[in-house]
Amino acid sequence: MVDERSQHDADDERDDMAALDFSPPDVCEDSMLDALDVYGPGETDETHPPIAVVTVTNPPGTVSVSALSDGRISRIALSPKASGLTEIMLAEEVVVVAGLASQDAKSTQYISMLDGMREQGHDDAATRDFLSRDLGLPSPEQARAERTRVFASRYAGDHD
Repeated sequence: MVDERSQHDADDERDDMAALDFSPPDVCEDSMLDALDVYGPGETDETHPPIAVVTVTNPPGTVSVSALSDGRISRIALSPKASGLTEIMLAEEVVVVAGLASQDAKSTQYISMLDGMREQGHDDAATRDFLSRDLGLPSPEQARAERTRVFASRYAGDHD
């Protein structure tokens, strides 16, 4: 009789209603847009928020990207014409324009550092080499040439 009771107690402990659990499944709260966080401004001093120094807009005017002097992206703006692009085309456009804005913004660091080193009596040629080779900063001329090259190749046939 003891065996029957222990079997009966075990049956009572089983939750037959667990199969009827209709609560929503665990949902991943990550967004595909989280991939753009690498371009975000990150933590900032609230009293001195970063100021965008460069904004690049693609020739069709669908995407504008503003970047900080260290190359981080601070703002992405889309025009109403951007709704005519597929998601893949829009994502590609944002990445391309963000890269150009980042390069243009980094070139402002190049100029600032070149000017500072010049004021301290450093040789321009050696400083330019250091800024490009060691720090990976593009000169304004290099950034402008890259933007011109990309725009010419991407939008050569566009006549909007």
